[in-house]
Amino acid sequence: MARHLHRPFAVGVSLIASLALVAGCEKETEASAKPGAAGERAPVGGTKCLLVLHGKGGEGGESYVENDVTKHFPAGNASAESWGGRQWIYFPDDKYDEAKEIVTSAVEGCGQVIIGGFSNGAGFAAKLYCRGETLDGRLTGVVLDDPVPDHGTDGCSPGSGIDLTVYWTGALVEAKPGWKCAEADWTCDGGETIGIDAALDHLGGPPLKKSPYTDHQWYYEAPELTAFR
Repeated sequence: MARHLHRPFAVGVSLIASLALVAGCEKETEASAKPGAAGERAPVGGTKCLLVLHGKGGEGGESYVENDVTKHFPAGNASAESWGGRQWIYFPDDKYDEAKEIVTSAVEGCGQVIIGGFSNGAGFAAKLYCRGETLDGRLTGVVLDDPVPDHGTDGCSPGSGIDLTVYWTGALVEAKPGWKCAEADWTCDGGETIGIDAALDHLGGPPLKKSPYTDHQWYYEAPELTAFR
């Protein structure tokens, strides 16, 4: 039952591109991110914004500007209990609404928005996409990185004009159709995984992109995370 090593976002340190699995027991990897040269705080109004949704056991962090993109790192709407850190609980509907409010508040003042989610955060991002969330027409892209393939994609009906990208490491070997998430204390809408193939089918059949990593870690440098129009 693998867990995934958490490394929080830190202002003033370089991007950590990879984290190794430790002794077969790791918590969801959170790549650290570096600020712009002056460590500017995020401005309000008309900006290109990347919204980063961490995995289970992750945390949020300070917003900053880099290469004219404002990066926001909100914290999940629930504690991760035995995992440490935070997580995104996006079911039932009242919890989904609670998590969505964090997202909408984080991007207040943004122009274009791209959402990048990892693992548990990608599961939540997939449900936002499938619920037709457009952030008032500002959402132009969603990047799902090693998403937990659960029932959050059931009945998927996305908004128009939103680019969807899905990366997969192949490391989530447990996430087969009908696997009970409680076996490893995963957080899954519906209590089980449906498999990546079924999730892709629900999402409309986007091509599955191979992550450069073979362990469960975030491809934080994916080009689609900054593919603003």
